[in-house]
Amino acid sequence: MYPLTGEVAVEEYGSETVVDSTTGLRYYTVRSDSGFFMIENLLDSHGEVIHELAREMEYVVGSGTSARTYLTEEDGWFYELPVTWYTQQQKWDFSPGYRVANKRFDRKLADRCVVCHNSYPTPEPQTNGMFVEMPDGIGCERCHGPGSLHVEERLTSSEASGEYDKTIVNPAHLDLDLRLDVCQQCHLNGSVSLLREGRTPYDFRPSQNLADYVALFQAPENVDDDAISVISHADRMRKSACFIVSQSTEQPLECTTCHDPHGGFREEGPSYFNSTCLDCHGDAQLEALNASETLKTHTTEANCVACHMPRTDLIEAPHSAFTDHWIQVVGRDDKVKPLVSHDAAELSPQFDRDRRTDGEARLYEGMAYVTRGYQEGEYDLIRQGIGLLEAAFEDGHSFGEALYLHGYANILLGQYAEAVESLEESVRLEPTKTERLNSLAQAYEQTGRDPVTIERLYREALRIQPLLADIRINLGRFLETRNRMDEAIEEYREVIRTESWNALGYYNLGTAFLRTGDLTAAKSNLEYSLVLEPFNAGALSNLGLIHIRENELSEARQILETAVSRNPEHAAALDNLGSLYLNMELLQEAIEMLTRASVSDSRSADTFAKLGLAYFRSELYDEARLNAERALTLNPTHPLALQIIEGL
Repeated sequence: MYPLTGEVAVEEYGSETVVDSTTGLRYYTVRSDSGFFMIENLLDSHGEVIHELAREMEYVVGSGTSARTYLTEEDGWFYELPVTWYTQQQKWDFSPGYRVANKRFDRKLADRCVVCHNSYPTPEPQTNGMFVEMPDGIGCERCHGPGSLHVEERLTSSEASGEYDKTIVNPAHLDLDLRLDVCQQCHLNGSVSLLREGRTPYDFRPSQNLADYVALFQAPENVDDDAISVISHADRMRKSACFIVSQSTEQPLECTTCHDPHGGFREEGPSYFNSTCLDCHGDAQLEALNASETLKTHTTEANCVACHMPRTDLIEAPHSAFTDHWIQVVGRDDKVKPLVSHDAAELSPQFDRDRRTDGEARLYEGMAYVTRGYQEGEYDLIRQGIGLLEAAFEDGHSFGEALYLHGYANILLGQYAEAVESLEESVRLEPTKTERLNSLAQAYEQTGRDPVTIERLYREALRIQPLLADIRINLGRFLETRNRMDEAIEEYREVIRTESWNALGYYNLGTAFLRTGDLTAAKSNLEYSLVLEPFNAGALSNLGLIHIRENELSEARQILETAVSRNPEHAAALDNLGSLYLNMELLQEAIEMLTRASVSDSRSADTFAKLGLAYFRSELYDEARLNAERALTLNPTHPLALQIIEGL
């Protein structure tokens, strides 16, 4: 990670526009005297720009060998931008994952991202994305550990007194497993990566066992022999015959056999890597291979890597080919088996300590399934994780994060009562963890607990870390439910003071002003929320209501129709547009919209009553009665529904 400047820029700015086929949002880049910018816009049916938002491309992530992704900073937060420059094919396209789910300009850079793309930053506690200090690029300490003692000693004496310098870690003096862990801290990944209890993303130091800091689990697609991922270097290398057979030798194959971290191997070309192969597979072995007519290509000039470590295209990283680090005879069935094989039917633990079936291992396995289920939106995996955690709890094993994740998993399933006990215990164990206080407050809200206690939990979390906008929004929303509108408005104002790009903060603030009758303030905040998030149908719906109240029906109709077109299942937008059509005596249109609204929200008595009125005015009395009765089933005293029944 490093600043994007004219000296390091290699991209072809403005060369193409990337289009989100789902939303129609378009992205292109601009280079100007004032910097580098990524522009998002949206066109109407006539090709006119109806939305535009620009973000400065301030930082680059990536060496540029395969791709370069960009970051921008605002209010101390770093945001990933949605479009990447793919170096190998010289083209712009969505960053990995964005074509499936376009996060636009809202994806904050989390601690777990920074830890592998930069030296150690100084994080703002419990923010997971705000940093007091952010260095540029990977530094010496990532491989050699803390260096202050080394500097102090070497300033006193230029040479170490013993056989080797004990003031700093030299990975060459570590056991092989610990040497590999120096590289694997970033070049080994899992489908699920969990920090060990009490660890932070920045705790691991060279010479320590990586398994003491993280628990890694692989999904079935990542244990397939034919599948590689962007971060599969270490795991694939361990499957290689060259790695397995050489373990008993004085110089076993390892990462630095081919990748000297102090050398410029990226610029050396194929001959650099092939010479490493020839250190073991010398002239005599090549001559023996050449005795076969089908293997005449095995000479000292051949490109070993191109055949035995082929580059592969990956779905997760489009337009880029990555080297498969499993050194093998591609396509041959009699390969040397990897040291560890996994059952691909379920999540597979990476480290031996997580392969047990009891105690701590069962807890991490349960946490892994909950996390994977959350990632994939698979409720069955979340339930499986809950079951594993509960089995471990019953056997007397637990710790704070496992309890918290059990409670959070139940919240994801809407099982708030089942979440309370675990969340309470997780808070008791660590009462200053803001995410636990926040989740417990939410569970208490949903189960009708004491409002004073709920407010105290939210405020305690914000006392510990006042920069957490999501918790402040929850507090504001809670205050609104207590009809404490002035206090809620102040909380929303604080949200946008600390996060000026928080679209939800502006939306909630505008909606709160709408509830208090301040239409001017409501309109300005809702309009700006739509600059930040143009597909927020709720903001469009509320903005339409403001125009209705100001008797600007043409403007209201246009806005509400836009809301429905951008989110065809948004119940409030459908209801508001149907109500407007009803008031304009556009009865057929009203029936269509209110019917759609009733499908989106089958619990709204108001919607069924208005639909009944639309049918009544259309002289379709059977349908009018049916919908009025549905409204009365939901609300037996609904005045409009009662009037319809009386009129019939």
